[in-house]
Amino acid sequence: MILRIDRLRTIREQRGLSQRELARLCGIGETQINKYETGLSDPNVESLKLMAKELYVSTDYLLGITDDPRGHFGDGQLDEDERIIVNTYRRDGWTGVIHLGAERLSK
Repeated sequence: MILRIDRLRTIREQRGLSQRELARLCGIGETQINKYETGLSDPNVESLKLMAKELYVSTDYLLGITDDPRGHFGDGQLDEDERIIVNTYRRDGWTGVIHLGAERLSK
């Protein structure tokens, strides 16, 4: 398996997650996430699935098979702002969406 480490790090940072937070969400050690992002280790299939699920991207995207991060998740109906809202709600609930809205309004 050849993980696109650039994509893993970029999408994690875009989602506002630290390595520690992603590790906690996936039930994987923080050190292991670091090894994935530095290319020292490839994830097993289960870990790859968990990371893709928590990052709201397809496994094919993390593996470099497709350039569409949504893969089978996206239907093209949501724009980027809408996806951010949905992902924030899934991760942090309504409180997260309210904080996101407040941040956007203060800019």
